[in-house]
Amino acid sequence: MGASWSAILWSGFVATVLSACVFWLFRSFEWTRFSPTTQLGCLFYRDPNVPVTETVGFLLFFALNVVVVAAVYAGLMRALGGPGWGTGTLLGLVNGGLVVAALPLLERVSKAVKEGRMPPPGRFGLAWGKATPWAILAGHGVYGAVLGGVLKAF
Repeated sequence: MGASWSAILWSGFVATVLSACVFWLFRSFEWTRFSPTTQLGCLFYRDPNVPVTETVGFLLFFALNVVVVAAVYAGLMRALGGPGWGTGTLLGLVNGGLVVAALPLLERVSKAVKEGRMPPPGRFGLAWGKATPWAILAGHGVYGAVLGGVLKAF
């Protein structure tokens, strides 16, 4: 039997908060300009420097990660033998690798990048800082690990 929705939502919440902290840490040391909340907000708004962009991105980041991504990860973990720190980390790193590989697509979908209000990320996001791929892998790895670990505790 799979995890209950309350377990998935709680795990998703805890994992989302901690992964947001990882992304914030990389940005606070200026190792990257990547911010998942800004990127999500820029799918709808042109200016990355106005509060509404970050607010919408933050709400989307939480809603997607607490509910949708957590449910997908829980299903994949069940298919891979059950939740756990290792399974979650693996899923997170694979997801993070896909995000890093897809960053150049932001030039086509981000209103801020298309209008020149934000520089394009370049290959693997390196134009936003040499640590960008590592920040993304770390954030997603932490998300998966924590989600798997908390789900296993249920």
